[in-house]
Amino acid sequence: MKMRLLIRRNFGKHVCAAAAALFSATSSGFSKTSYIDKLALILIRDRKQLVARSRGKDVFFTPGGKREPGETDEAALCRECKEELDVDIIRSSISPYGVFSAQAFGKPTGTMVRMSCYSANFRGTLTPSAEVDELKWITSSFPYSELSVTGIMILEDLQEKKLID
Repeated sequence: MKMRLLIRRNFGKHVCAAAAALFSATSSGFSKTSYIDKLALILIRDRKQLVARSRGKDVFFTPGGKREPGETDEAALCRECKEELDVDIIRSSISPYGVFSAQAFGKPTGTMVRMSCYSANFRGTLTPSAEVDELKWITSSFPYSELSVTGIMILEDLQEKKLID
């Protein structure tokens, strides 16, 4: 498919996979794609990225979650980090990092997650909440099989920017 080749050449294999799911051909043209809109905290310490494994899941995700109705990105990020990590985000330190889109983990094909990522400082001690089984600091050598597709995309981006080992 001409579009797939163009996407692969310009953006790399993970964006190609996301775009292929987004523009999957059907007999009547292109299929409709649904989106899950999420926010995430990119936290780097000692050249490692923090990831979390939710209860009942086999892979690690970037900490964060969905907005409540009417909630701003800033408010949602603060609430989700308090719920998952038991820390208080310092609002004045919140800075946009980037937006990543891919096939949503564990969802039907064509269900995409759009993750708006931010970096920020926090007060408190990182502690897994009742909904998180494990927190882990990872480098770029972490097995991709233990990450979501967006997690892989973020890890590769951090490595390309030389922010993690």
